[in-house]
Amino acid sequence: MFGSFRRYFSSDLAIDLGTANTLIYVRDKGIVLDEPSVVSIRHEGGPQGKKTIQAVGHEAKAMLGKVPGNIEAIRPMKDGVIADFTVTEQMLKQFIKMVHPRSVLKPSPRIIICVPCGSTQVERRAIRESALGAGASEVYLIEEPMAAAIGAGLPVSDASGSMVVDIGGGTTEVGVISLGGMVYK
Repeated sequence: MFGSFRRYFSSDLAIDLGTANTLIYVRDKGIVLDEPSVVSIRHEGGPQGKKTIQAVGHEAKAMLGKVPGNIEAIRPMKDGVIADFTVTEQMLKQFIKMVHPRSVLKPSPRIIICVPCGSTQVERRAIRESALGAGASEVYLIEEPMAAAIGAGLPVSDASGSMVVDIGGGTTEVGVISLGGMVYK
């Protein structure tokens, strides 16, 4: 019950979790966040020691190549899927905080996340779990070409076909969409 109460103060989010950039769309507001998918981590006590997030997004990208040896700037996404689960979860948590900066209660949004067509069930589960770990109350997945078609306003439910080419930083996908589904991917 308290979760549904918290959700009242959170916005539904759509997230394009990309290899190069992460975008967050909020209903009725549009794209509210466009940040590089980069996280800088401080290592304390050697490689097996404590790791703390220093920065995410633009701030972390600015640190690439300019940080001391105990701070590492990494990209947690590779080829459109999660390469580092823990870091991706922390990155999502920070991005959600950026979208809900003044929330008294911890945000608990419903989230829809774009996934590559060729992603495996294990990769999809990792994306879902990382969003839940970042504070989402519910997580839905949508294939990237379908999300692109809906975002472009194409008639995805019609009996006519629409070909969509989604060119990202780590993947390029082609999909033919008709009658609300992917006919070819």
